[in-house]
Parts: sequence; structure tokens; C-alpha cells
Amino acid sequence: MTRLCFGTVAKVLKQCKLSAVTDVQLVGSLTRTIDPSCEYGVSDGTAVSRLLSCTQNLSNGQTRRMGQRAKTGFSDFESGWGTNRLSNVVLSGQKADKGDVIKAIAESVLPLLDEDRKALAALAILDIIRQDTVIDDEKHLSFEKHFGTSKKALLSQDQYILSELFAGVLLYTVVAVKNTAGKDCVNEIDKSYVDNFASLDNIYDFAADFPDVAVRRRAWHPVDQSTVDESLIADYLAKANEKYNEIKTLLYSDEPKPFNSFYVCNNIQRRIPVQSKFGSAYRTELIQNATSDDLVDCSRFVILSGTGGLGKSMMLRHLLLNAIERYDTSGLIPLFIALKDYDDTAKDLFDYAFSKFEGYGTEISREQFEVLLVAGKCLLLFDGLDEIGTKYGGRFEKELEAFTDRYPKNRYVVSSRPYRSFVSYSRFTVLFLQPFSKAQALRLIDKLEFRPDEPIFKDKFRGELDKTLYASHREFTENPLLLTIMLMTFEQFAEVPSKMHIFYREAFVALSQKHDASKGAYKRTLRTGLTADKFADYFAEFCSRSYHDEKFELTDAEFADYYIRLKERGKAGDNTTSVEDFLYDLCSNMCLMYFESGKYHFTHRSFQEYFCALYFSKQKDKNLRAIGDFFEKRRSRNFGDKTFVMLYDMIPDKIDEYVFLPFLTALFKECDDADGYWSFLEIMYPQLRYEKGETDEYISNSPASYLYEFMKKTFFNNTCSINELPFYESLVSETYGYVEDEDGDNKLVNLDDVSYDYKNDYGAPDPIGWVLEFDIADVRKKRTKYKELVEILDADDFVLKIEFEDAREYLNALVAKQRPTGDGLFDLFN
Repeated sequence: MTRLCFGTVAKVLKQCKLSAVTDVQLVGSLTRTIDPSCEYGVSDGTAVSRLLSCTQNLSNGQTRRMGQRAKTGFSDFESGWGTNRLSNVVLSGQKADKGDVIKAIAESVLPLLDEDRKALAALAILDIIRQDTVIDDEKHLSFEKHFGTSKKALLSQDQYILSELFAGVLLYTVVAVKNTAGKDCVNEIDKSYVDNFASLDNIYDFAADFPDVAVRRRAWHPVDQSTVDESLIADYLAKANEKYNEIKTLLYSDEPKPFNSFYVCNNIQRRIPVQSKFGSAYRTELIQNATSDDLVDCSRFVILSGTGGLGKSMMLRHLLLNAIERYDTSGLIPLFIALKDYDDTAKDLFDYAFSKFEGYGTEISREQFEVLLVAGKCLLLFDGLDEIGTKYGGRFEKELEAFTDRYPKNRYVVSSRPYRSFVSYSRFTVLFLQPFSKAQALRLIDKLEFRPDEPIFKDKFRGELDKTLYASHREFTENPLLLTIMLMTFEQFAEVPSKMHIFYREAFVALSQKHDASKGAYKRTLRTGLTADKFADYFAEFCSRSYHDEKFELTDAEFADYYIRLKERGKAGDNTTSVEDFLYDLCSNMCLMYFESGKYHFTHRSFQEYFCALYFSKQKDKNLRAIGDFFEKRRSRNFGDKTFVMLYDMIPDKIDEYVFLPFLTALFKECDDADGYWSFLEIMYPQLRYEKGETDEYISNSPASYLYEFMKKTFFNNTCSINELPFYESLVSETYGYVEDEDGDNKLVNLDDVSYDYKNDYGAPDPIGWVLEFDIADVRKKRTKYKELVEILDADDFVLKIEFEDAREYLNALVAKQRPTGDGLFDLFN
């Protein structure tokens, strides 16, 4: 966690100062805005260096026993210097007038900064404030005292005046926080960290306002208040309907089919908080045959969460077609916005969204698009939040927040795999796309057109699905994509494997001998001339390389670059197979990829995951540790991703020996060399959240390590419900209460979101629920204050204490597994 202290702030400003300005001059000018007599600015620089590295606190006026007065050759006592201090800035800050500090910063600090980097300094400091969770609990009153507002309110402002922002920051860090608080994070504050905020010029205007500089959220585009001609809207709706009303699928790869001829709509689960004497509890509500109106009844801002292949993109397509059909009554204009192409080529989210409008060749202008957004006429369907590259995820999050602030009247639906907690998307309600029920699975099979020349295949599969398969293979039968593949493989193998990687292996065989609408299975000749096994080797390496780079769709040039780098081609001595032939086989013969909108896409990402796992499984044992490290570092990408799951199923013994064993050995050595269980908590669960009363949160505390979490879920799973922890006012991060909505109904909301006008008219709502949050390290430092909490955390029956012992037992089992069972030759073999 990054901490807001004097050193981290000064380190940011150091990256933004004029080249001629020294560190001593910068720190001296900062501290003199509060204590005009301080001598950091004329010191030898040692104290300044310590402040910038957060290894020393600011001088508080006490007598120093060592050192010398600036610019003398004598110690303090020998020189006769009466005050024996560098500064009285801490005590001065407690009595300082903020208006005087603002004026002093404008006059003596801002001129030291590079004009082109002032706004970057502001945005970097705001980011540090955002990350510092200590401000949310034990320091929230001090923060509000010096900033004049809460952290949440500060971060949601539309404009920042630098002298005012810096004055609040300086007073808070001088008076309320020890400088050494930033010791563990200050090294992360470097030039690249600050430069990263230059990408936000599409969200903020960096405008000069004499005698200061204002940082404002973008004014976006001037809005023409004229209406948009209905004929233009009708033209767009007709073109969107034409594009999305028919679709090719894995089963229908040769020609598109009407979407509704085979689509079965998943249920959507909504979790609703209810009062419980044991803390927060939830009841669930199912939305069937969902429409956009159904989702809006929950919230205008929805995240639709579902695992791979469950049908998130299909659901958004369904919502789009439904909204087009109901436009005359709802007046809502749907826009499907695929996020897989979102990167630094997108100027901003407005332009990215408008490019999707523009792609239909309609005559709706940018200005008219904004008219529609301002009026709240749009249903914006953002598909694939999890497909945005790691590099651009933070930027999208900030842009979406600014976009929804600017155009709050519209309806927003964002689909994503459950690869993150979505806590940062505070405005959005998370709904959960549900797996198929047995009735829905049977309905899909009934709708699919499969081997009409031999209906016995589908009839037999349907019968097995109804009798046994739905219950025995739930992981496959609940998932529309996997259920479709299951139907295809059943024709050839007359059974369905229980292991997912075997399932995909058989799916590949079925695709390599793919049928058409009127013929049975037949061996398909590949244009490359490769055997199916060799083709699989090439494709496995291709998938692993693209998976590593988080590339889920590729241009011709990108595909060719991956292809020419394939080591499998070199092993096979293949200098003749062309990238064009390989692409043709992938798209036309195997149907593992398809071409759309200028890029090649995987028929489904699950194929990329399977072949990546297959390639990794064939690597030398000595390289498995590096492969494990790769998954560990991509933790946020791995939620809902089955790659590592399939890899473990392929080579479980090797993963145990070369990945899990060294990982746990290192973990427990680190813990045992320090403070045992408490070190384990700081490493795996550094921050914990829990609830009291009624909230609309759904809290789950996950370990900080992907590999550890996999082991936990697989070998020693314990649910991590910790709502029995005691209540502390200082740990409260969010408070909930009921307000009355427009319909007169009581609605549970975060009290930070209650407007001033509502409070003025009806009074402040009573708090009835709280989310609490704490850092293990902070609680350990304040054992007396949090005595009851520490005792529960340390109890032998506490869920994480039990988990700690279970993990150690699992490590011991792994160690024992590697020992020979006897002295004979065959005793060496495990």
C-alpha cells in the first residue's frame, strides 16, 4: 500500500521540478511555507535525503545532540546556536493558517516546478491518496481537518487548484503522519510512476489559470441541444439489427443462423441484502428472460459477471436485439461496445464508443451522439472488461468513471469474467450470470440443428443428458459452449470425459474430423499438409505465446509474427508451411479461429487456454517453476481462467514437485524465520474486510497469491467468513443506511452517496450497516487498542489459523511424497 507522507509527496514533486532546482531547495521551500525560519533549505542535504527516503521524520523543534549548524565547521553546542534544530515545522503546522500556506505555495513552490509537469504532480498525489487506506479509517478525521473535505469527496471533484491541493497535502503530512510511514513504498515513486499519468490527458484538462494551475475533468465535447432526427436513429437500429440478428457459431461455422433460432437465455442472479442478527445476509432473486428494463430495475449501472463460455456476449447481444425491438416503447438506443480492442490507440472512451456508432455507416455525428448521451437515451453494452490488457485496465476504469459522471442518465451494462472483486467500480451493481439449469440445457439441445440426416445422434445425446449427463458432468452441461462441444464429441466418442483437458482433446479430434450438415464424420485434409497431432503442436505454442502476451485477437501482421517465431516449426524442420495455409486451416477446417472486423479471434478463449496448458505441460521439468511464477504474477487475469487448472490435471505430480513444493517451502521458511502465523497473515491476507449490520456488499477475503489460492481451494479449502470479528469505529470504511427513492420505497445505499439536498430535506439517514477494513500490520502495532480483535485472530479455532496449519500439513505431505518408500529400484518410482 502506498502511504501519503511528506517523503512520498516530496518525491513526486522531485520528479516534476525544474532541472536547475536542487532537492534541498525544493524541500526547503516546501517546509518554509509553514515554518519560515526552517533551515532544511540551507542544510548540507543529509537530512533532506533522509526525508526523501522516508528514513527520518521531520524535525519537531527538539534539541539535537549531534550535527552542526548549516555552513559552519562547528557542532551545534560549540557554535553557540541557541535553538539546535533544523525546523519547527511540525509544531508550526498545528497552528498554521491554511490560507497563508496556500499563498506561500503559490509564491514559492509552484514556480520551482516544470510548467508541463505540474498537473502530473497533482494527479500522482491524488493517486497516492486513493491508495492510502489508512486515510479511510484511523486518519479520516485528520484528513478532513486539513483538506476541508472527505477523501471520497476530494477524489470525486471536477477541479483541483494546485496551491489549495498542495496546502492540504502539506499540512496533513506534516502534522498528522510520520514521514517514516512511507518507508516501504517511497522507492516506487519514480519518474515512470509520475509519467504514467500523462495518459490521463484524455480525462483531464491541464489548463493554466493565473496565478495558479487548475486540473479539471475534461469538458468533453460541446453539446448541441438540438434533437437527433428519428430517421437517423431508425437507420442505425436497422443496421445494428442486421449485424447482430444472425451469427456464426462453432456448430454453424459455414453460414450464419438467426440468433433467436438457437439462443437460450441464462438466468441472472441478484443478491439482495437482508437484515440478520448475525451480520449481513443475502437473499437471491432470479431474473428470467432478462430485458434491459429488468436490469434497470436493479440499477442503471450493472456489471454482469460470469465464467468463460457461460454466454456473457450472447446475453449482451440478446439485450441489444431486445432493446431494438422495444425502441418504440422504451426510446432506448442500444450500442454494443466490444472492449477487446481497447488500448492506447483509443483517444478516450467517448471516441471509442462513437467509433462503434460510426462503424455502421450512419449519419449520426459526434455532436448528435453526445446529445443522445446527455439526454440519457442510450443503453451502452460494454462487452469483455476482462479482455482489456493489464496495461490499460486502470486507464479504462478512470475513463469509465469520468464517462458515467458526465452521462449518468444512460443505462450501462459491463460484462466480465469474475477475475476481480469490482470494488473499485463503486457505482456499479454486480449481477451474476447463472449456469444453465437442466431445463435450459435440454432446450438448447432441442434448438440446435445437428446432423439432420441422422437425428438419432442428437436424440441419444438428449436422452443421456436428461438421465445422467447433466448431473454427472455439471461443469460441462451448465455451460452453453461446452454443452455444444459435448454434443459434437458425443457423436464420435459416444461418451463424455470427466476431465476438462481430456474433453478439449476430444473436441479437437472432433473438429479435425468435422462433419457438415448432411454428412457423417470424415477425415478432413488440411491445406498445410500437417497431421492433426503436428498441427496441434504448432497451435499449442501459438496459443501459449499469445496467451502470455494477453493477445486474444490478432491482425494479419501480428498473427504472422507469432507464426514465424514458432519453435515447433524448427523442430519439425518445416520451412514450407505458409502462414496463409495455417490460418486457412484454423478458420475453415478446424474452426478454432475466425476472422471479423480485420482481426482473427479465437472461437472461444477456452481453446486458447487448453492449448496453452498443453504446451506448458510438455516443457522440461526445470522450466515448470518459471511457468508457475508466470501464473503467480498474472493473478488478476486468472480468475475464471482454466489454463492452470487444466495444466495441473495434465501433470499433477510435476506441478506438486516443481511448483507447489518450492512455493510452500519458501513461504513457511519466511514465516518461521519471522513471526510464524502472523507473518503468514501479513503475506497472504495483508488486509481483511468484514461486515456488521446490513450492507449491500458481498465480501470475500482471498489470499494475495494465485498459486496458494489454487492449493487452498483444491486441497485444504476453508471458507473465510470473518464477520464475527468485533466492531471498531476506527476500522469503518463504508456505512450503509436506508433512503426513500422516487417511488417511496426504502433503498439500502452507501451513506457517502446520499446527496446534500436529500439530507437537507429529510435529514441524515441512520446508519444500520458497516464495512470494516484493517491492515494486519497496523493492528499488530496497536495490540492494546485492538486487543479483542487480536485475540480472535490468534485463536486456534479462527478460520485463518486453521488454514495456516492445514497448509503446513499439505507441505509436509508434499515433502513425504518425494521420499522413496523403500530401498528397491521400484521404490524410487512414485
